[in-house]
Amino acid sequence: MRDHLVVGILKETKGFEHRAPLVPSDVELLVDRGISVEVESSTNRIFSDSEYKKNGALIVDKVRKATLLAGIKEPRVHDVRSNKIYMVFSHTAKGQRHNMPLLRACLKKNITLIDYEQIVDLYGTRLVYFGRFAGICGMVDSLHYFGRKMESKGNDNPFTMVQPAHQYESLEALKRSLEEIGHEIKKRGFIKNLSPFIVGITGRGNVSRGAQEVLDLFNPVEIHPRDMNEFILHQKKQKHRVYKIVFLREEKFRSRKQKGFYFEEYLKHPKDFESNLDTYLPFINILVHTSYWDAKYPRLVTKKMINTLTKHDPFRLEFIGDLSCDIKGSIEITHKTTSRDRPVFTYNPTTKRYTDGYRSRGVTVLAVDNLPAEMPRDASDDFSGLIREYVYQIAAHGTKEITKHLAIPAEIRKAVVTQNGELSRHSSYLRKYL
Repeated sequence: MRDHLVVGILKETKGFEHRAPLVPSDVELLVDRGISVEVESSTNRIFSDSEYKKNGALIVDKVRKATLLAGIKEPRVHDVRSNKIYMVFSHTAKGQRHNMPLLRACLKKNITLIDYEQIVDLYGTRLVYFGRFAGICGMVDSLHYFGRKMESKGNDNPFTMVQPAHQYESLEALKRSLEEIGHEIKKRGFIKNLSPFIVGITGRGNVSRGAQEVLDLFNPVEIHPRDMNEFILHQKKQKHRVYKIVFLREEKFRSRKQKGFYFEEYLKHPKDFESNLDTYLPFINILVHTSYWDAKYPRLVTKKMINTLTKHDPFRLEFIGDLSCDIKGSIEITHKTTSRDRPVFTYNPTTKRYTDGYRSRGVTVLAVDNLPAEMPRDASDDFSGLIREYVYQIAAHGTKEITKHLAIPAEIRKAVVTQNGELSRHSSYLRKYL
């Protein structure tokens, strides 16, 4: 019978990262089931060393006996240790050039690398993610900076009462605050310039659901995209409600050949399609983008689209929360990612120039690429609940031969990127990037 593996929780090396892969209460669950846990000491982590110690972990400067090392962000290349198992967001799945040195180091040092992004079900749906909190924080920050922008233009609005996500002490406190703002909206309503107030959301995944979880605190009325024109025509006086529109694929894109939208055809011949959002953008106040994008697919919001639409009335779009953060990707005017201290920039369609902040004329964009880190305690608690059983299964079986041990869940075996100095079968496509 194999001995259990010792689990180690890594100290994060990126200054803004306060999250933890396993929270103290889940460490206690592991210890109670016979798994020893080492925690690298950190003053940056949202949970203190004493919380982990109280729950049965051994606090160390560097992991000693631990073989299964869990972290959040990818470790620095010079920090990775030979013959260990790493569970992290390695950011190698797309062959990202900046992380190929890490991948090479894992091969050279005989590291078993398990990437959280690769833990998926039979349908390819991710099972381990921070997406919900990316959506929550992204929607909160979008409302906050939209409110500040409108205030700077002399437009009174209820969203000046919304704080950036990182200023709320907990998700519960955030929800209480936004529910109170919802009561104010119902009582006082929006000024004429902002009425009807409509938020458009792209995507149906975890990020989208997180964004809608926040917006639903205002008890919004959902509009179907096909009813947009009729709604705008007859609902101009509906100032005491928030409205939302969630775009499906068939509403986001149209055929260049003026045929109907067929998803199978779209996948086969994406160049035969173009964005249909120019139909809706003139009428919404905020667009929150959460969809995955690849360069072979058409963009949703192009510079040309913005440049053209802003020349005509109406054009009400003031803000885009680009939660996917693909530089010059689906939202083409996202020319860079942003950070908590400089979260937004504005694109001026007249001058074709960008300005940091929200006070300039044009469409303001939020593109913070580590949004879940704004609520580290709640995000960590959510994430830890997703991985704790996987960590237990690997540690309890006491083996580094993850792909060959059929008792370990299949989704973990398939998430192995490197093992025994080689790329796994499921990750062999990465060879061309090395």
